[in-house]
Amino acid sequence: MRGATVRRRTDWRAGLGEFSDCLLAGLLVALASVPVVTAAPAFVAGCRALDRARHGIVRPLWTTFWADFRQAARGGVPFGLGCLVAVVLFAVDLEVVASMPGAGALRPALWLLAVAGVVIAVRTCEVVATGDPAWRRAIVAAARESAAVPGKGLLLAAAIGLAILLVWMLPILALVVAGPLALAAVATGGRR
Repeated sequence: MRGATVRRRTDWRAGLGEFSDCLLAGLLVALASVPVVTAAPAFVAGCRALDRARHGIVRPLWTTFWADFRQAARGGVPFGLGCLVAVVLFAVDLEVVASMPGAGALRPALWLLAVAGVVIAVRTCEVVATGDPAWRRAIVAAARESAAVPGKGLLLAAAIGLAILLVWMLPILALVVAGPLALAAVATGGRR
């Protein structure tokens, strides 16, 4: 009976360590995302760190995160800039659609397209982190993967929606929510 108590305590502590790594990764992603266009490489570094932790590869999270961030920033900054342009175009489209006849039908279609785009963008970061480091090939792979297995895309969309909801309810969570979101992206990935 004593051995079982010690075993539970060890498992509990190991789980707490994984949880703290997830929150630390989220904090590092938030810190590296301050210039906004670096959000994609920061998210890639967070996904890569949590993927290593998921597979039992123990390395210092702080140092490996920044090395992964520098490596992903080479192609990730243009990708982040493209995502930022897409968000601005989406906001403009929403304003244009609001003034058009038939806006009731166009607005939901536009939101569905935006959700698909966000899922593909997050999946692209995950593909770069765990698979192909070339951003262009990763975009194609993420789109194919999302179309081939829509259930995983729906799970990832639910995780993104939950992250947005949590930040809306408690804005301070924006500092750590990227960690659990990166874990969700890695967990729904299709390569392993």
